[in-house]
Amino acid sequence: MWDPERDLLPYHDADELGPDEPLSARGWIPWVLGAAALVAVVLVLLRVLDTGDGDAPDQAAEPSSAVGSSSPGADDAATEATEGTEAVPQGVGERLDAASGAAFAVPATAPPTTDLDGDLVAYEAAQMGDGNPATAWRTAGSAAGQSITITLAGPTVVDRVGLVNGYAKQVAGVDWYPNNRRILSVTWTFDDGSTVEQALAERPDVQQVEVPPVTTSTVTLTLGEVTPPGAGPLGRDYTAISEISVLGRRAG
Repeated sequence: MWDPERDLLPYHDADELGPDEPLSARGWIPWVLGAAALVAVVLVLLRVLDTGDGDAPDQAAEPSSAVGSSSPGADDAATEATEGTEAVPQGVGERLDAASGAAFAVPATAPPTTDLDGDLVAYEAAQMGDGNPATAWRTAGSAAGQSITITLAGPTVVDRVGLVNGYAKQVAGVDWYPNNRRILSVTWTFDDGSTVEQALAERPDVQQVEVPPVTTSTVTLTLGEVTPPGAGPLGRDYTAISEISVLGRRAG
């Protein structure tokens, strides 16, 4: 049988316990701080390890790709500058009037006439390129809308064109310029299809207009507005061109 007197220690042999003391309300704070510090250390280690494995190679590769490429805008600007430079033909040699020695194809030519001195006067197309404003090509009536094709001796970089827009001959006190029709506007067309418009004044000298340099072997002159026939007893119903000028340099 179990004997409580024999089997239990006497009360005075047990550990002396003091009176019950209440636990402090802040007794858990050191444990929480310790746990937080441990978590912080782990996060820092993970961040360092992650940066070493992944970010460093990417950052090292970034400058390499930047060096090997250029911005699209810079490439386009460089290309445009190069194309702009190459697109403007320069020509070689001395500047010349390519109309001299050119071939002229005209719609029609008026027959020869006899002048006041009794001399026979012809109005052939080639006279537009002979350098003499007293000779002319002439056609009957208004030639508005008609075209003249000028075939040059070879490819030429043209930068200026012009013409004497009527019959500039003066003889025996007679000025034939106002006595024939005068051309008031023309259009110049080149091999690449580009065109230049020219308005003309009523004066018997060469009137020229600048052309953006263009390489061409032919020049087409289309007549626009033309004046009425000359007035008075010496008035004539003819349209005339005394000279055509095509300035430029031989194409290289």
